[in-house]
Amino acid sequence: MDASGRLRQEASANDRSWARLLVLGAIDRHGGSATPSVLAADEGMRSSNLAAALRSLEARKLIVRTPDTKDRRKVRLRLSSAGQRFLDDHRVRGERWLTEAMNACLTAGERSDLIKAGALLDRITAYSKAAMRRNRR
Repeated sequence: MDASGRLRQEASANDRSWARLLVLGAIDRHGGSATPSVLAADEGMRSSNLAAALRSLEARKLIVRTPDTKDRRKVRLRLSSAGQRFLDDHRVRGERWLTEAMNACLTAGERSDLIKAGALLDRITAYSKAAMRRNRR
């Protein structure tokens, strides 16, 4: 199993839970500007899969849908307080596991290298997202 698969395994028991976590994280990143179409584009999800995930999240009272104030045909999505707690708890568990694994498996120098690599990957990801937005125009 590769590293991303192991992190995914630690994060969730199944693919549906993983998809819901991805959607919750995306809603959180977008704040009040999240719409289903924006989430589908950003997460590379088919609209049918996203719709199912949103229904599930809403049924669990983890998200709130509200009509857009300027365009009533659009729906804005935000995390409910329960959704924010759920996402925060998940992130804390993931960070705890990652810290434990890093401390158990890596030397101090390797941990430092990994942290530096993370910052570089953040820069690459930021470029990729900006480039994708430019290419859509």
